[in-house]
This record gives sequence, structure tokens and C-alpha cells, in this order.
Amino acid sequence: MAENIVIDEATLTRLKTKYATLLDDIDTRMSNYKWGNSPSSQLNLDEQFPLRLGGADFAAAVSLAKDLEKIRQNLTGRVSDTYTNASNLRWGLEYLLADSDHIEPLNKMTAEEFESYIPTSTTTPGSGSGSGSGSGS
Repeated sequence: MAENIVIDEATLTRLKTKYATLLDDIDTRMSNYKWGNSPSSQLNLDEQFPLRLGGADFAAAVSLAKDLEKIRQNLTGRVSDTYTNASNLRWGLEYLLADSDHIEPLNKMTAEEFESYIPTSTTTPGSGSGSGSGSGS
């Protein structure tokens, strides 16, 4: 049997926190990575990789560099899309929770009062007793 899915304020807050953590992780991974003391010994996924593979006459190296650049661009595009979607979800949940917190105190209607607005009998079109409904005569 399938488990019931519960979406309450705690669930939405937990999801908002997960999306915020994902955004922080992406920010960390898109920053400069430094692996040595030289100013050129760093890497940033937003920039083309600094490859030195034998010069322009080495066809295999040129091909490899082009292929790595395509992979880097594809990867950064996916990361960018993920960042955009996670950001939209994070802020959407933030505003939903804030709006809910604002509206909830204004809602003073009990379930019984709400039920009083729901009709207990039904009518069909045209069964009214006067003008404004019924047949077109």
C-alpha cells in the first residue's frame, strides 16, 4: 500500500531549507578551485579550462580540448538551469509560507461556519420559480 503524502508547514520549511542548501552547494562548486601556489593553478567552471596539450599542430590535443569545452559548457548550462529552478522553488516556498503565516490569523471562521455556506440541496437549471432562470420565453 502506498504511503500517504503529507504536505504541511514543516514539510514546506524542510524543502525550502534543502533548496537553500543546494543553492549554497552550487555557489561553492562554481567558485575558483585552486590546486597550487601559482596564480594560474586555479579552475572555474564558468571559464574555459586552461589546457596545454602540445600545441595547435597536435590534432588529438586540439580535438580533446574542444570536446572538453563542449562538456564544460553543457555542464555549466545544466548547473545554471538547476540553480534557476532551485532558486524559484526556494523563494516560491518562502513567499508561500510568509503569505500563509500572514493570512492564517485573519481566518476566524470555524469549520461549522464554513459548512453553513455549502448548499444542502441542489437545484437544476431552469427549475427556478421566477424571472432570470428557466426557458427562454
